[in-house]
Amino acid sequence: MTSQPKYSLPEIERRWLVSPTFLAALDGVPHRIVEDLYIEGTHLRLRKMVNTSGETAYKFCKKYGRSTSLANPITNIYLSEEEYRTLSALKGKRTCKRRYAIADGSIDVYEGISTLAIFEVEFESESDAMNYAPPDFAGDEVTDHASYSGAALASRTG
Repeated sequence: MTSQPKYSLPEIERRWLVSPTFLAALDGVPHRIVEDLYIEGTHLRLRKMVNTSGETAYKFCKKYGRSTSLANPITNIYLSEEEYRTLSALKGKRTCKRRYAIADGSIDVYEGISTLAIFEVEFESESDAMNYAPPDFAGDEVTDHASYSGAALASRTG
């Protein structure tokens, strides 16, 4: 187990696939557009989030890798639009998704990947995460499947 880097917070989450048949239930549900750039050769992510009213937020993130079975130390800083534009010129893989807040978590519907949707929930503690029973629409759990990480999905979309 590695120690948690100074200034980082633990991100404790679990993730499940969502059946494409459930996605029709999201019609008309407010969502955000999330655009991510996974910067080449790093563990850094640049993110742009736009809500339904057009408000935009920009974040720069570093994930350090899990320090325990579910806790992943993460550091975020919020950026100005100008800072975001500067960093967005960096090389990397991009992905875009629609994020719906639902059932105490969120469903991310990925663009450019045939009807891929993932339900994710963040927790205050690992025991809360381990005791969580997902809703009926949640299918196979992919928390520990590297092929469903954001960076891996960005590689699949280009």
